[in-house]
Amino acid sequence: MSASLDLGHRLRTAVKSARDLLTADAAAVFLPDDEGDALVIRAHDGLSESYVAGQRLPIDEVRAQVRAAGEHVILDMPSGSVGDHALIQAEGLAKLLSIPLFFQEKLTGVLVVYTKDPKRTFEPDDVELAHLLAATTAIGITNSRLYAEALAQQDLHRHLLEALGDGVLIAWPNGHYEANPRAREILGVPQFETLAELRDAVDVKDLMTGRPIPPGAYPLDRAMKGETTKGDFLVTRPDTGERRDVEVSAAPVRGANDEIVAGVMTLHDITDLLSSEREREQFLSIVSHELRTPLTPLKALAQLVRSRMRRSQTQGLELDMESLDRNLAAIERQVDRMNGLVNDLLSVSRAEKGSLSMERVSYDLAVLVREVVERYVDATLEEGRHVFAVEAPASVPARGDQSRVEQLLMNLVGNAVKYSPAGGPIRVRLVTHDRTAEISITDRGIGIPADEIAKLGHPFVRGAGRANSFAGMGVGLYVARIVAEAHAGSLDLESDGDGKGTTVRVKLPL
Repeated sequence: MSASLDLGHRLRTAVKSARDLLTADAAAVFLPDDEGDALVIRAHDGLSESYVAGQRLPIDEVRAQVRAAGEHVILDMPSGSVGDHALIQAEGLAKLLSIPLFFQEKLTGVLVVYTKDPKRTFEPDDVELAHLLAATTAIGITNSRLYAEALAQQDLHRHLLEALGDGVLIAWPNGHYEANPRAREILGVPQFETLAELRDAVDVKDLMTGRPIPPGAYPLDRAMKGETTKGDFLVTRPDTGERRDVEVSAAPVRGANDEIVAGVMTLHDITDLLSSEREREQFLSIVSHELRTPLTPLKALAQLVRSRMRRSQTQGLELDMESLDRNLAAIERQVDRMNGLVNDLLSVSRAEKGSLSMERVSYDLAVLVREVVERYVDATLEEGRHVFAVEAPASVPARGDQSRVEQLLMNLVGNAVKYSPAGGPIRVRLVTHDRTAEISITDRGIGIPADEIAKLGHPFVRGAGRANSFAGMGVGLYVARIVAEAHAGSLDLESDGDGKGTTVRVKLPL
């Protein structure tokens, strides 16, 4: 019975031993059912399946017969016994010897030995042997249940560690440790046997200073010395070379006598959080720069206009209306630029919240294309570097959000102007096919390297290299793309490479 912690094995051994050693016709161990109000047969030897399945002993009646360990009951059957008398009679049972199973003064079951011979007597040696078997069985049941509970606790412990979103490492005084899957994922390592192997595999530095952590100063090492620590560290994963920023907390675990029995460390990956903070700071810097840039010429133009007006009033000179008109037109362009920036930022915010609405109306797409290009013709007239060409039908009736499509066109034509600083032709072409309009905008500007094309068109993403030297927030192309897609259309970029110009193709269902 002591050879296994399996409860079923112990119970089967107990009833077979009871039947063999007491020379009985049958034996059974009764344990509480799921409800706890009756005892049912959990193991037997020599009984029919119908008896085993049907016999139930009300637990209150059993308690009334035996109240403490060391007691026993010998009864004639079926009249003096508890349980179903019809089943007893059908089984042909004549007498029983019942020994209670107790654990910490609580009745946990009974060991019952049966005989079918009415003349059979249970001698004192039989009773003593039955008590020894019952005591061993009670201890076995308790140990098996404690073992099962320990296994369940281990499973719970493992499942809890696996379910945690943070990494957890537990170190033991013998130098071994345990890590949950999230910790191994953050560190980029398999499960090593010892902490020394883990230290050798992972490059850890202080996040603020970038200095390596000296031997013995790792958070888990300090926890095993009784220290509680917190800190931010930079971890280089050995499998991919990827950098991860980690917030770490470590503390000792003390035993009953205040000795340190383990150290626990949690790893919270803050890489994305810090990256988001850096991106936010960069974004705020770009936005403030982009919104401030038009203000300087606006103020200068306003001061110039006021100065001319004052000279006209004080000196009686006639205002140069042509010059004044140019100044006011320049002011209008700067205001339009700021307005466009604000509209793009609002569009990005709404798109990321899923609330970018489209108000569909009927409009003429060909007229809208020509109007947008004409604005850029006027805006670039003084510089005289760009030549615009529009190829479009006289009229292309469409249905959609006219203001959003206008925003799309302003951004794309504006990009063509901005990214062709040396000037040159900008060709805008509108064609229709199968109730779909295709708008292509082609420039001969700085172009896009092949490996950059897939990266563009996302919020706050700008091209590398030459493109990064131009002013902008990296939202214009993204806004154009989400407007096209909101109309069930698409936006694609084409370029033969650096310095070879760019073509943007937009498809919009009409």
